[in-house]
Amino acid sequence: MRALLAAPALLALTACATMPGEPTGDSVVAAKALRAIEKRSGGRLGIAVVDARGKLVSADRGDERFAMCSTFKLLLAGQVFERAEKGVSLRTPLPFTRGDLVSWSPGTEKLVGPDGRGEQRLGAAARDAVVLSDNTAANLILEQMGGPAVFSAALRRAGDTVTRLDRIEPGLNENAPGDERDTTSPIAMATSAAAYVYGNRLHADYRKQLRGWMIESETGLRRIRAGLPQGWVAGDKTGTCGTAYNDVAFVETPGGKGYVIAIYLDRPTVEGDAASAVIADVTRIIVADLPD
Repeated sequence: MRALLAAPALLALTACATMPGEPTGDSVVAAKALRAIEKRSGGRLGIAVVDARGKLVSADRGDERFAMCSTFKLLLAGQVFERAEKGVSLRTPLPFTRGDLVSWSPGTEKLVGPDGRGEQRLGAAARDAVVLSDNTAANLILEQMGGPAVFSAALRRAGDTVTRLDRIEPGLNENAPGDERDTTSPIAMATSAAAYVYGNRLHADYRKQLRGWMIESETGLRRIRAGLPQGWVAGDKTGTCGTAYNDVAFVETPGGKGYVIAIYLDRPTVEGDAASAVIADVTRIIVADLPD
């Protein structure tokens, strides 16, 4: 596993690759603990932490590509709010039929009428995409925007040259070895997410709404949030592809400092709750070195 690239308490980890001898201290203990967790998981682990300004705090495999799975929906909701600031109504109707429903659409499927037709609203679809990870809601938003390429282009304009969306749900979950489609890096995702959650990409009211949806979501209660100390505030957006377990969260210390953490676990040999526990264990190591 690559050593963490970090600020303050974890600085010695960078020295592992550049200085002779074996560094000592808490940072080395953290690096060894992360290596042990990755080995135990049987998969590939990618981590990035940025502060509220989007400045990189720490990373491990931070520039490697990982399948986004549903974590893209966090950025998708951010783009919905961006478009709202430019005049697109959050009440824009998104009509659909029963045939448009895809797997895991717990919110959208309830809107289908006896005639097989239904209608979402843009803002409600964004909420369902984040809170419920509703796949059809995400597809309807993408269709209204103009498709995955438009989503990716918006990120490029904002400076994210890594994150790319190429397909809609559920095809984007394929995660074929070596396929760069529908991937991101932990650093790219954490940085882009921080721009929406804390930065100036959105009006303060929209930032607050997005964080509220992330808190409301319960899909990640056993992942990053399970590894946080008592008294921290957090919300997250998970992504699970069957061969990948991911989580992206904003976390706030009791002292008021805010961070975005992105953890991607690719092809672990553990599954379900055990994979979620890996992410929680990684979080415990990360937050132990974060300034309060």
